[in-house]
Amino acid sequence: MDENIIEILSSYAKIVDRELERFIPRRVDERGIEEFLGKPMYRYEAKSISEGILKPFWDLLDRGGKRWRPALMLMAYEALGGEIEDIAPLTVIPEAIHNGTLAVDDVEDRSEFRRGKPCIHRIYGEDIAINMGNTMYYLPILILEKLGIDRDKRLRILEEYVKTMVKLSFGQGMDIAWHRGLVKEVDEEQYLEMTLLKTGALAGFSVEIAAIMAGASREVEENLRKFAELVAVAFQIQDDVLNVIGDEAKYGKEIGGDIKEGKRTLMVIHALKNLPEADAKRLDEILNMQTEDRSLIKEAIDLLKKSGSIEYAKEVSRRLAEEAMESLKKAIPDPVKRRKLELLAKFLITREY
Repeated sequence: MDENIIEILSSYAKIVDRELERFIPRRVDERGIEEFLGKPMYRYEAKSISEGILKPFWDLLDRGGKRWRPALMLMAYEALGGEIEDIAPLTVIPEAIHNGTLAVDDVEDRSEFRRGKPCIHRIYGEDIAINMGNTMYYLPILILEKLGIDRDKRLRILEEYVKTMVKLSFGQGMDIAWHRGLVKEVDEEQYLEMTLLKTGALAGFSVEIAAIMAGASREVEENLRKFAELVAVAFQIQDDVLNVIGDEAKYGKEIGGDIKEGKRTLMVIHALKNLPEADAKRLDEILNMQTEDRSLIKEAIDLLKKSGSIEYAKEVSRRLAEEAMESLKKAIPDPVKRRKLELLAKFLITREY
């Protein structure tokens, strides 16, 4: 099979975008709010919801994005013998949550660009960006009520949703504390666990929804979740690598942004451990400055290169991908049925944007 993963992702993205348009409108009137919240006690004011929540949300969505988390859900459901149209509406859940986290994370990280344009908080303000992001943590869950899903399956999805949101918050909390200097030393295993929470949890939740809806065994569900989580961690490590050596035009975010934010990535952890003492101290100093000085950011990137940390991070990403594939084989023994999931995993960890 010589499938082009970009074309495959594009076909799934069209399904996801169709469902997003269906369940999260670009504008609402008072009746539209009633569909979400029920009849008001007094009277709704709809323009503020359209301008302050839906407009910035769709601004971010319309910039593109790979939609790989909901694609994972659809591919997993197909691999388990389901028809993707039966589960398509549920793809709104991980995609809306993901974009909500992007808006909030960009505020917390003081980021400038997202998907090639100014971040949502740079256009609409931090208050709107945070509230929009928070809304998207919860709004898509209302879909479960609209779809008439079996009660037991709905409760399982809700249970996993709550666990996922706590994991996301804990992972983000660790990341923030580290680059704020609240924790002075972080090791590789702690970094991997943080990434498993911050990035892996939503990918894992996406395939869990597929497994629950397909009526798969807990063993299959656990192996699928492990596959998705490990792929997501490998994806994040590749994203960290691209942040220091990527092509900014392709990448869509500022190169060196992680240096400016003082983030303790796997590369940084490895470099601080393996550089000569003076170089390690200098790298730590630059990170603690949280500087926008391009010459200092370049100096830090040069130290990462000198330490061999970029190649080391790539190797860890490859190792995690191999481990992910082993879990996938346990969940989906048939190589034909798991083919698309394998193609997607390979793309996510070797991409250049």
